Amino acid sequence: MDPRSIAGATALLAAPVLGIAGALAQPTLSGDAARQVAALTGHRGPMIAGMTLSMIAIVLLIAGTVWLALTLAPRAPRLAMAGGVLGVLGLLVVLFENSVGAAAPAIADTLDRAQATAVLDRVQSSAPISALEPASILGNIGIALLGIAVAKAGAPRWAAAMIAIGALGYGPGFATGSKILVSISFALMFIGLVSAVRPLAARSEAPPAAKPTSSAAIA
Repeated sequence: MDPRSIAGATALLAAPVLGIAGALAQPTLSGDAARQVAALTGHRGPMIAGMTLSMIAIVLLIAGTVWLALTLAPRAPRLAMAGGVLGVLGLLVVLFENSVGAAAPAIADTLDRAQATAVLDRVQSSAPISALEPASILGNIGIALLGIAVAKAGAPRWAAAMIAIGALGYGPGFATGSKILVSISFALMFIGLVSAVRPLAARSEAPPAAKPTSSAAIA
């Protein structure tokens, strides 16, 4: 594989692993401002570590999604295009939300608990966040479509199913604050991607078949 394929495949496979690590490191995945402030006050280190890992996982998943879409484009162009565009757009929304949420440790550290809770709740319910939040599901749908495209490109169907199920599961897991659902979903994604990425990367580097040549008959 060339360096670009190695980088893309590595990013795609590392993302769900870091996603699991980030979810398990954080004391809570709840979107409730009071619980987040309580976690940041009592378990500041693990909370910041988990948030950082989750942020890195999103960035890697964006890069991996772009690589996967480009790799699948010659074999399943429509699904690859739709999955890639939706996946990246949805993940960029999540990245924006997490970037805004990165201010939470500073808020909890500067203000008392009641004030920090009020400020964080105001930030999370602001118009930009509320308007963009529904669009985050596009990322889940996009990766699920890429899972279908993986099957059309020749990967095992069970691997494609695991990618799609995992992609559609981790979003609700974060929304409900369920570490179990998030971890299982990312684990399914990882297993499916491992089984699909290697043959896809190998095919993308395979040289094109030589065209047969015909020699003119000499009288």
